[in-house]
Amino acid sequence: MVDSQSRCGAELDIMAIENRQDILEENAGNSGPSDSELFADEVHEGLLEREVFAGDEEFYRRLAGQGWPQTDATQTQPPPPEIDLSEISELSEPPQVPIRRKRFSRLQKLLAAGIAVVALTLLYTLLKPRLSFLTDWYHLRIAKQAPSTKPPDTDSTQIGPEQIQKPKSLFPSTKALSLKVARDFYLQKDYEQAYTAYEQLRQSLPDTAEGELLRDFLQLKMALCIKKAGNADQANNLFRTLLRSPSPVVRVLANYHLAFIELQREQYLKVRTRAYQTIVLMDAVDFDEAWASSLLPDFQFLVAESMTRHILSLCDADKDLPGRLWSTVAETDPFTNLNEAQLRSLLNSGSEQLRRGLLGPQIENIEHKGALSRWSVVCHGAAIDELLARFAANAGLNITWDFCESRPSLARSFENQLYEGRGEAADTETAKDAIRKRPVSLYLPEVTTQQFITAACGHVGLLARQEQMGSVNIFNPADYSSLSEHISLLTEEAISLWKRYLSVFHSNKRVPNARFALGLLQARIDRASDAIAEFRLVANRYELSSVAPFALLHSSKLKTNLRDYSGAREDLKQLVEQYPDSELSGQACLYLADATMKAGLLNEAQRLYSKVYHLGLSLESQADSAFGAAGCFYEEKDYESAAKWLTRYINLAIDHPDRNLYSAYFLLGKSYLALTKTKQACEAFQYSLSGPAGQLTGEEYIEAISALVEAQIQQEQFIEALTLLENVPSRRFSSKDSIEILLLKSKVLRTMGLVEEAMAVIGDKAQYVRDPQVKGRISFALAKCSIAEGNLGLARGDLAEILVLVEPGSLAHEIALELADVCLKLGQTAQTISICSQLLDLGPSALIKQKVLNILAEAYNRQKNYDRATLALLGRWNKDKAQNEEGTFDKPAATDQSPPQPQ
Repeated sequence: MVDSQSRCGAELDIMAIENRQDILEENAGNSGPSDSELFADEVHEGLLEREVFAGDEEFYRRLAGQGWPQTDATQTQPPPPEIDLSEISELSEPPQVPIRRKRFSRLQKLLAAGIAVVALTLLYTLLKPRLSFLTDWYHLRIAKQAPSTKPPDTDSTQIGPEQIQKPKSLFPSTKALSLKVARDFYLQKDYEQAYTAYEQLRQSLPDTAEGELLRDFLQLKMALCIKKAGNADQANNLFRTLLRSPSPVVRVLANYHLAFIELQREQYLKVRTRAYQTIVLMDAVDFDEAWASSLLPDFQFLVAESMTRHILSLCDADKDLPGRLWSTVAETDPFTNLNEAQLRSLLNSGSEQLRRGLLGPQIENIEHKGALSRWSVVCHGAAIDELLARFAANAGLNITWDFCESRPSLARSFENQLYEGRGEAADTETAKDAIRKRPVSLYLPEVTTQQFITAACGHVGLLARQEQMGSVNIFNPADYSSLSEHISLLTEEAISLWKRYLSVFHSNKRVPNARFALGLLQARIDRASDAIAEFRLVANRYELSSVAPFALLHSSKLKTNLRDYSGAREDLKQLVEQYPDSELSGQACLYLADATMKAGLLNEAQRLYSKVYHLGLSLESQADSAFGAAGCFYEEKDYESAAKWLTRYINLAIDHPDRNLYSAYFLLGKSYLALTKTKQACEAFQYSLSGPAGQLTGEEYIEAISALVEAQIQQEQFIEALTLLENVPSRRFSSKDSIEILLLKSKVLRTMGLVEEAMAVIGDKAQYVRDPQVKGRISFALAKCSIAEGNLGLARGDLAEILVLVEPGSLAHEIALELADVCLKLGQTAQTISICSQLLDLGPSALIKQKVLNILAEAYNRQKNYDRATLALLGRWNKDKAQNEEGTFDKPAATDQSPPQPQ
């Protein structure tokens, strides 16, 4: 800054010198005063800039425009800096003065402001209808009525702008308005007009205590309008604000409607809590007796239902249940046909009773001779632990708070509390304390000890269980450490609730539903006989009930699990015949066919499967019936029909593959093998093996591999067979199945003529096997290798030893057949005839029998006994002589001394 001022001062001095030089040059030719005269006056120091440039005002103004600091006359000027003459030419250039833009005048500003005001006015006029169109007809009013703090138990989300709906026309201000008018709109299902009418009535009420009750009543009606209009979320929020109403009747109805909203959301434990909060205030309010008596069974049913549905959801068993089994909201209104005085009286009803418990719980023992002790309990706002402690002191109970230690988060969730920055132990204790401090508001004028404990704990979402006399455990049903134990505990509680309901409301129209639900719960804890009894009771005593067909269906399923197929068949037959128009008719017919097949009635099962298939109820039912029919035909050895029905099933199920699809391919391959259609059988087996791992059982997989390899051997596709066996994932098989794969490899190699390689594959596996059957199969394969090498004597001895080792059955028949063939090749015709005769007496399969008869005929031919050979070929061998032949399978006859026949 100092340098800048110095430069400016130097510039001024230079300009002054140049000015004086110009003046001197102009006056050079003129005579003027002498030097002494010129400098005779006093020299003035510290001149101002204006005095220095007194003759050039324009130059002075230019300097002033550059912001040169003005000095006072009294201010002492600093000495001028030394001037570098080399810079005079540069400094003598006039400075560049910036051009200032003129600002808007006052008139221009006024005009601009006027234009802006006119534009805003026009914009507001154009957009006003659209803004009104986007304003929700009831959301804005709810926002005004919502309290500044949330209810402690709310977990609903806030209403956002995206939830605003298009409004309808508002209630005309010129039209008559009264409570009757609003009610008429509601009855006419014009819920928007009804909402508007109720709201205008509410706004017109005075801000007094009596007016507050009426406002809560009208707000209750507004919430019902919103719910009927289809916005359950906003209705839920408005109902929650009514839980703080001073009117008990308003709180009762708000809890009632909230319970059904939570039921739709499948929040079953919250439904149970809402139901109990309604029940414990019913006696406080002076309801119409008929109305209250009709509603109380619904609340008790809702409590048991919510617990049952929670259990079924935990077990994933809540599918395919009748919707008519559960509760539906009742269209009941305790305010119907009440005048204003009666309405005010009902709204005030119950407040006086609850005030008795305002300072603390009031507990009184009511004496009843010869009966259980009964209690009168009033509480209004006290914590649940305080209430239970006082009651326990009066009733002589021991209260135990049994909360899970491992999952505090679930205990906190009911109150929407988060405890951050603390240890897990402190977190758990805080959550437990929050549960025990939940407020209670109830009025129970006459209850037993069990009824009070159950209702008081249910009021705050807890569960009480009386373990033994005088001991009560308090649980949190939302928390558990062992799921199976938790389900068992809840199931026992739900069963007791249903039994209590049936004992109190035994003539209620919903008794069949209660018994059906009771059967479902008993089936969950393996009480099949009790469950079947409940289902049969529903079907026989309440045959007109909507749940009767479902009871028969569930009874049949339980009997099927118990292998009582005839009993299951009876239930399903009753269902099909008694309820032909039921939605379960087609499904029941399919189940009936299954039960009939399992009962061994294959022809009847085929008829039922065919009936379901041709009904064409659904693709799924058609596919299941086709698969079942194929199984029946296969069991009857009607392989042609089995293949036809399997093809039908595959065509239906090919787009939705499941385990049955690959089992169907496997069964189709076996059917084609039985029909000697080897090529088609190979294709079917390949499809059955192409599915994901686990689609076939281990036994089915090995059988499919064996059948496919046998078919490929018949077609001399040895490379393909070996490749298939090499690619088998051995990890998914047991040691027995792995040995079966090795035996198949050995057979392929032996058939190819690679006998040594075939023997090497098996090796000494027989030494490490304990199962005699498996050991016999390994030794049998080695004996066949000896036969292939031409070592018939060794093979004969091995076969005789193996025959003693294995159990009677198909394997023993194969070994005996091979032994007879070896004996025939060795020329031991007598022993061959003996072995064949004994084998025929055992009733082998048709294929083995035919081979045995051929060997027997050849043996008789070698003995030149052509008559017996002919009889053998005709299947009429001489049994009497065969029985007299020496030797058995366990002790073969002595070797003939006759020389072997040339080969």
